[in-house]
Amino acid sequence: MSAKTFSRDFALGQTKKLRRMRQPLVMQLPPPTPRNHVAHALTLRASSGAAGKHIRSQGAQRRADKVALRKQTADIRSLKNQD
Repeated sequence: MSAKTFSRDFALGQTKKLRRMRQPLVMQLPPPTPRNHVAHALTLRASSGAAGKHIRSQGAQRRADKVALRKQTADIRSLKNQD
């Protein structure tokens, strides 16, 4: 179809014909390989299913932060009591 046909259909209010148009082709190119050997090793490690650094859930992170805060405040209190 030519561009004139599309604009003519739109002007006449025939939008169903426009919906049946073929969607534009989307190309996805793979990212270039990194030249840094350390970055290359990190990408390989991250992409593999091997055990690495585990991602904490928000709840686990919150609990860990809370425990660390309690520990710090307990240390400060014990230092004040010694003086």
